[in-house]
Amino acid sequence: MNSTSCRPRQPARTVWTLQRLVHKRAIALGHALDASTKLSYSSALNSYLNFIHIHAFPMESTANTLSLYATFMCHQIEPRSVDSYLSGICSELEAFYPAVRAARSSPLVSRTLKGFKRLRSKPVVRKRALASLGSAFDDSLFSTLLLTGFYVLLRLGELVWPDNNALQSYRKLTMRATVKVSTSTYEFLLPAHKADADPTSLAAAGVPPATIQALSRWSSDAWLVYIRKHPTLLSAMICDGRSLHDGAAT
Repeated sequence: MNSTSCRPRQPARTVWTLQRLVHKRAIALGHALDASTKLSYSSALNSYLNFIHIHAFPMESTANTLSLYATFMCHQIEPRSVDSYLSGICSELEAFYPAVRAARSSPLVSRTLKGFKRLRSKPVVRKRALASLGSAFDDSLFSTLLLTGFYVLLRLGELVWPDNNALQSYRKLTMRATVKVSTSTYEFLLPAHKADADPTSLAAAGVPPATIQALSRWSSDAWLVYIRKHPTLLSAMICDGRSLHDGAAT
């Protein structure tokens, strides 16, 4: 008996030109980052380009150039912020200089930042706890925003309409028609958002690690790196007798 392989039939599709493929890809890449993140990354890139210009350094980003940039900026701003600047610079330059992330991860850059964090970082100043708010409408609205943002793991900026026109997006706007209120709960639809979970608070509250990972939208590798860098989170889970993989799908 002769047997033939059954191949699924593919619908006929029009062949695209290379120009159209590149154009459509460029549109997708332009929307890969949230507008607020893109704005921050662009600011970081402008800072780096200005550094390159005034010091007459070559454009290609090497470990040495990034280390010198970190040295310069750590004398201008808080070194912890320079770490964030470098992430934005890598994101903006990677399409043109694929080796930029390898340069950013080099021991030279990492140790430069680590040294300046010890030399020039200032202690984190935390705000005092909010006092009880009044009964006015604005006070009640402000309190509702804070509590919703904290317990639903949302950024407060996504619960208000930005003043910056470039950051205004109806994709992040909750419509009144989607709000449902009961005697003990309320719910609403937020079409799009950037999750901003507090892993330590969730771990202390007994939330399984796999759930924390999903809420924060981390890959497995990123999750394990985060755990190693945050001993407080690891301690909270160990004290509760939980494994890093509790609740994970098998």
